[in-house]
Amino acid sequence: MNGNYDRPVNQQRNRNMNGMNSMNGMNNMNGQNNMNGNMNSMNADLPDIQELIERNRTRSEFSTPVQQTFNSEEMIGSMQKILADNIGEYVVIEFLIGTERMQRKQGILFFVGTSYVTLYDDDNQNFIICDIFSIKFVYFYYPNQRPNRNYNILPNSGGSVG
Repeated sequence: MNGNYDRPVNQQRNRNMNGMNSMNGMNNMNGQNNMNGNMNSMNADLPDIQELIERNRTRSEFSTPVQQTFNSEEMIGSMQKILADNIGEYVVIEFLIGTERMQRKQGILFFVGTSYVTLYDDDNQNFIICDIFSIKFVYFYYPNQRPNRNYNILPNSGGSVG
């Protein structure tokens, strides 16, 4: 491999993002705002992000602010910028809890803020808000691929979950 290798999913994601408005009014990768964009047929089994945004925008239980672009000079190359450029992608994120424990969460990258990210867990149809400063690793998946297990399910610690 050479340094110019661009994996096919990046090319596909760029095509998807060109016709898709990102979360709650954020401009897409071309700087256009298109409320009618859809995920392309390669991601047909994933929920339509635009439909999800509109459905949750009308719910009073969950809302997000307008998505930042992180295009300032100091944010170029930051974790926030990289994640914001990949909204709509399926990810597994590893968080360092304390000094020794790693915790994984997975879902569709829904929103990126300055201090948190929001994942949409399409299996359980809920949102997970995560601290951005404890993120250590982010795994991106090719379209239509998912991890072999659901990392969002908490292990039973002898008591009931509630």
